Amino acid sequence: MIRCYGIHWHSNKVFWGKQNDAGKLFGAASKSAKAKPIDFRNQRGIYALYADYDLVYIGQTGSGEDRLFNRIRSHRSDHLSDRWNRFSWFGTQWVTTKQELSVDTIRLDESVEVTLNILEAVSIAISEPRLNLQRGRWGEATKYFQWWDRQDDHEDDE
Repeated sequence: MIRCYGIHWHSNKVFWGKQNDAGKLFGAASKSAKAKPIDFRNQRGIYALYADYDLVYIGQTGSGEDRLFNRIRSHRSDHLSDRWNRFSWFGTQWVTTKQELSVDTIRLDESVEVTLNILEAVSIAISEPRLNLQRGRWGEATKYFQWWDRQDDHEDDE
């Protein structure tokens, strides 16, 4: 069901695009400098927007041609535009052996137990209830960390 996810990514670390470049939504399976970034812009699933770490909005993406990057980018200019600065996402597409996002989702044929574990894990990750000690059982889902070109950080300092 959920094949990969990213938690509390910074909106200011996303390349939203300009002119002929449509933008990128990069993540990597580790925080290592050698990690190969994967573009999750076409991911399907659900996402949450946060003001710092306070949950302000939950949405879905993937019906028709609508995908994660476009949905999140649209919130930069809608009624939520000044109300969020981080986001989490939970996707149904996986990363292939070629280190690319899969073209489509697989059939959802998880057992009831696995499905409930994943739904619980997503719910806990989105809302972070303070009394939950359980962090969720993700099954085969892989966590991805936000990736950006660190050189861009140094250019901003100049």
